[in-house]
Amino acid sequence: MKDYTRVTTVLEPFSGLKHIDPEILKKAGERRTAVHSICDAIISDMGSPIHDERLSGYIESFKSWKGDKKFLDKPERFYCDDLMLTGECDAIYEENGKHILVDFKTSVKENQTWGLQGSAYFYLANKAGYNIHRIEFVKLCKQGGEATIFLYEQNFKLFRACLDVYRHFFKDKKEENVLDYL
Repeated sequence: MKDYTRVTTVLEPFSGLKHIDPEILKKAGERRTAVHSICDAIISDMGSPIHDERLSGYIESFKSWKGDKKFLDKPERFYCDDLMLTGECDAIYEENGKHILVDFKTSVKENQTWGLQGSAYFYLANKAGYNIHRIEFVKLCKQGGEATIFLYEQNFKLFRACLDVYRHFFKDKKEENVLDYL
């Protein structure tokens, strides 16, 4: 397999997450993975799998946000051979005939890199044949309340600059990708 660079790996040096205790990031990653799996099952009409009660608020927040949205089949991981770049959004749904790219978040607050992550996914999804109209990041509420929606304008030019900087300064540095935990 070719050596593709993950979108989240590109953005990790700019995220500020390297200053967070690795054990906290590990637990956040486990939470993120579990919540995403449950959300995928609900979107796919497989029901709501049994889960750790500590995740219930996130799931209720997701269900409330989901409402009756019409989701496309979950896209496979995107690959761009030109840039040797790969990324995977969490979902795409249709609204008034337009495709909305979605990424679910379980972190406490917005990260400064989310807009660039969305821009990269927007680029990759469009390259894969999806006609993306909007980038929507959905921060699920731990207590089960209303999800916070972040809408981003695509700015692939800025993401591309980050990609170039990453490849110049960080590419061969072997560190754990902390953004995957969130």
